[in-house]
Amino acid sequence: MKTKLIIKYSNYVVLMLLFISFGLKAGEIYDTKTEIISLPTVQCGMCKKNIEKAVKKIDGVTKISVDISDKKATVTFDDTKTSLTAIENAISNAGYQANNKIADEKAYDKLDDCCKIP
Repeated sequence: MKTKLIIKYSNYVVLMLLFISFGLKAGEIYDTKTEIISLPTVQCGMCKKNIEKAVKKIDGVTKISVDISDKKATVTFDDTKTSLTAIENAISNAGYQANNKIADEKAYDKLDDCCKIP
């Protein structure tokens, strides 16, 4: 009898822990934000690679996709860990314009010729 009671309550405890765990995971979703960043100076596949590499280094960024033809990046990030400004700064520091944030001149000078505005 005692063993059955222990098993019964153990199952309840396990279920409660699972619900709490899923609840915490669901809460994380609400901190996730997706922003579209204008990239007027993006030119080629190398630009895409450079920008994605720079943004992926930021703690809190979960996804980035650069669309060269639309000259935009879609970035998903945890807004409790980073911000749109931090992402724009990373892109600027890589040598590219991000929204109204001008590209860092020294970084731009180091880009491959295919990444520079003709």
